[in-house]
Amino acid sequence: MNYIELEKKLTAQIKKNRIIEIILSVLFLIILIVFWVLFEQSRVVEDIGWGPIKYQSVTYNHNFSWGILVGAVGFIPSIIVFIADLLFTKLVSFEISCDYITFYRGLIHTNLYINGELKDSIVYGYYMEATLSDRTNVNVALGKWSAHFTFSNGHQSIDI
Repeated sequence: MNYIELEKKLTAQIKKNRIIEIILSVLFLIILIVFWVLFEQSRVVEDIGWGPIKYQSVTYNHNFSWGILVGAVGFIPSIIVFIADLLFTKLVSFEISCDYITFYRGLIHTNLYINGELKDSIVYGYYMEATLSDRTNVNVALGKWSAHFTFSNGHQSIDI
């Protein structure tokens, strides 16, 4: 696969994932708001007492609490995943010695592509390695927010 096609495919995948995350977040937020409003509208206030000694008793329909719970339990993780996706997902392509290196870091996995072909992939770890067409080794050291590329042919290191 050509690296330009790969980059378009990965960019489309990132957009699709983010749209799904936004839709889920909005859906759970709507559920939370609707059931919260229904809960508040179910309030019944009764004046209890006789003569000058009176107090109010407030009751709610607690059946709406389950909808509030579903909305909150769904909204909080979905918005956290969306924010993490915005912060951590990274797609970078660059050229070294007539080869195109594409680095993709997603929420779950990290991939290293050379000329549009997957050369290394990890789910958990911090080190990746691949070989270019001129037998140059590419080593990638992953940090929390960055990736450090080093090359065996003496090319200058790259930080992404």
